[in-house]
Amino acid sequence: MTHRLVSIKKIVFVYLTVLLSTSSCAAQERSRPFIWVHTEERATILEKIEKKAWAAAYYGDLRKEVAIEVAEHQRDTDAYLRGMPLDWKNEVKGEIPPLTYTTTGEKGKHENLDNASEEEMAKFFKLSDYLRTAVDSGVLYYITGEEQYAQLSADILHTAVHGIVQLEPSTWKPRGGWLCPDDILREARVIGEKYPIAYDFIAAFLEKGGKPYDLGKQTKVSFAFEKAQQVFQTYADIVVHHGMINSNHPVLESNCLVYNALALEDETERNKYLNYYLNESTQGQDALAKVALYYKNQGDIWPESSQYTNDVAERTTKLMFLLTKYDPSLHLAQKYPHIPWALQRLDYLVYPNDELVLWGDGHRQYKTPYEGYELAYQLGKIDQVPALTERFSQLLGSAMASGEHKREGLEALLWYTDDFEPIEQAIVLPRTDEQPHAGIFLQRNLSPSQNPDDALMCFVGGAPMVHGHASGMNIELYGEGIVLGVDNGRGKYAKDIHENYSRLFAAHNTVIVNGASQGEGHWVNLGMDTVRLEIMEPLPNQPAVAPHYSFSTTTFFDGGGEKAEAEQKRTLALIRTSLNTGYYLDIFRSKSALPNEYHDYLYHNLGESLNFLNKDLILQSEPQRYMANAKGDWIRNRAFRNPGWHFFEEVMSSKPYTKDVALLFKAEGFSDKKRYMKAFLPGFEGRTYTKVKAPKTFEAPAPYDEMPTPTLVIRQEGEAYTKPFVAVYEPFADNEKNGSVLSVEKLTQNGLFQGVKVISSIAGESLTQYILTPYEGGSFSLPEKDIDFTGRFTILTFDGADKLKDVYLGNGERLQVGNQQIESMVDAPKTGYIDFSTPTPTISGKITLHTIK
Repeated sequence: MTHRLVSIKKIVFVYLTVLLSTSSCAAQERSRPFIWVHTEERATILEKIEKKAWAAAYYGDLRKEVAIEVAEHQRDTDAYLRGMPLDWKNEVKGEIPPLTYTTTGEKGKHENLDNASEEEMAKFFKLSDYLRTAVDSGVLYYITGEEQYAQLSADILHTAVHGIVQLEPSTWKPRGGWLCPDDILREARVIGEKYPIAYDFIAAFLEKGGKPYDLGKQTKVSFAFEKAQQVFQTYADIVVHHGMINSNHPVLESNCLVYNALALEDETERNKYLNYYLNESTQGQDALAKVALYYKNQGDIWPESSQYTNDVAERTTKLMFLLTKYDPSLHLAQKYPHIPWALQRLDYLVYPNDELVLWGDGHRQYKTPYEGYELAYQLGKIDQVPALTERFSQLLGSAMASGEHKREGLEALLWYTDDFEPIEQAIVLPRTDEQPHAGIFLQRNLSPSQNPDDALMCFVGGAPMVHGHASGMNIELYGEGIVLGVDNGRGKYAKDIHENYSRLFAAHNTVIVNGASQGEGHWVNLGMDTVRLEIMEPLPNQPAVAPHYSFSTTTFFDGGGEKAEAEQKRTLALIRTSLNTGYYLDIFRSKSALPNEYHDYLYHNLGESLNFLNKDLILQSEPQRYMANAKGDWIRNRAFRNPGWHFFEEVMSSKPYTKDVALLFKAEGFSDKKRYMKAFLPGFEGRTYTKVKAPKTFEAPAPYDEMPTPTLVIRQEGEAYTKPFVAVYEPFADNEKNGSVLSVEKLTQNGLFQGVKVISSIAGESLTQYILTPYEGGSFSLPEKDIDFTGRFTILTFDGADKLKDVYLGNGERLQVGNQQIESMVDAPKTGYIDFSTPTPTISGKITLHTIK
């Protein structure tokens, strides 16, 4: 049986090799270059330089830059090449010395280049600069035919080839490289992928007898084709068999694999390594076929944090484009169309100020990948996928019309051709959206004023993923043009604050259970449950029934370790009250299966201070409150000092306090205006309140990127499910007394929390809103207003004359207010909205309105 399985594997491999050999035959018979460009594309590029100002400008700059290198090279070739990082201590007379290793730490102690010395890194990037010059000079040889460029490129390549083949590649499978024994990930991107490109551009010069200068022999010699082929094969082999899989690493290394495979002259070997990229995954490399499994539907993205999400899509689209050019019969755009579609996804996961929603190791700042758009367009064009060409030509035309995208750079010169209709097209952001792999469910409400400062937006999220954080069920809140209720983000990898704070529960707006919430398993032991949607209105990307209201209810199980074991539920609502006012309602329920439970609610807000407005709420210094695990075990990427709150400073706590609480975050240091976030917190038995200075928030706007983050911590002794954490947050600006919310009162029935009554003052007019969330979707009666509701979520708004203004049925079966009865239609969404401000009430949604006589 074993022998038969082996035979079948051999047959499959032979078939794939034959298939690639047959389909690629025409491409392989071409003369070089053919990795980035083909010989016949030269005329198009020359025409582009002649007719397009941007192409002429870049081409002129490229020639000027390389001219400096050419002049230095011609002035003293020997001295020029001696600037490369060669190991002269191990020089053999008459031979080119080996390149210097870039290594780290003690022998056998594998880490990565983040820990390399400054001298090692300088040498590493010096080699990269030389190889970049070899590539640029090779491109100029291809365009101009001038042999001075080929000579410069050949001399660098010859030296770099002889320098590296004398080194022993690492045998460390998890991450071993060649020049960098501990980091093939960076070596592949910075060094390994440049060798084959330089070769491809000057191969014709070398084949017709062009000779490089040899540093050891101090004369020109024949180019060592066999050693160059050894370099290409070795790099391809290292990428295939070394490295981390099931992450972005294989994709980041794939340029190195594909370029080196295409530089091989042996067609059988070339196709073998191309097959590793296209079809056959290994223990060290994920093939395109495997990567594509993450893109099952249009709109799917790579399941990591944002910067890796786009990088994977852009790099993969680039290789799909190049390989489809190389071999049109592969039809990669037709086979995997959802990969280029993913490039535009992050444009929809932004706040009104164009910053990204933050999850995991992601960043707030975001640059639309227009270079990826260009390649997606080209890919669709050459592989005849009209949907891609149409969509990305529209996006590019709009970006060019608005000035957001200008063509420049080497890849633009070589690849970008067509012009697009310059019509600006605004991206229409949906009221609600989701990002499933991150457990994110977001709500936004863009003011009719069109001012981002008047917009509201929030999200709840959390999930296990590569580069994810153990965040619990986390939220962020936007107001006055800034993300005020913030996630900590991340700084440099491997640092104490990153590993033991930024990635752990305490850095997020979440709940910590029994002081023990933590990640477990999955990626670097930060695994956790995925936040799941229970109810939402409007559902992601669906029309809203109400212009001013939305909400979500999500669930999460805090099961990391053995000391939390908590079921959690969070309702987050967005309520707009005018063109420029509104607030958020946050209801977080949490209960543990363990005895002696307690729960801590955390909320971080940008600013310089947090002040409690209750004069009888006295805080006292409590420096040891969160220090239990400050010196716990820390093993990089394995064990952490959970939950991370030992980083909190200036800890000030109250004694048990049962009254309602109001507090104010002040952020008065912004250059444009002062900003505030006021919070109203209904009281419960068993509550204590703490304010702390949390670490600075990474990527916050100045000056708050260098200041501690004021943070609220509320502790509930016992369960926090029937006594949930409830907060109304209102952002406002200019003056600390400008807030529109006047009071928040909790509503209870049978000892259970059922909702809140919020009174606001809008432009001098009183507004009263009852936001009802009956416990477990039951019924709640409010005799004082003759209200009776059965369901999960509703908002009733009364004006200053106590007249019913509108009703929002976020989710409910029946609502009676006075003599008005509202019911959901059978087998329809339990959502609706009624505007009573008009003579005849205006109804949206599948609901009915009856007047009870």
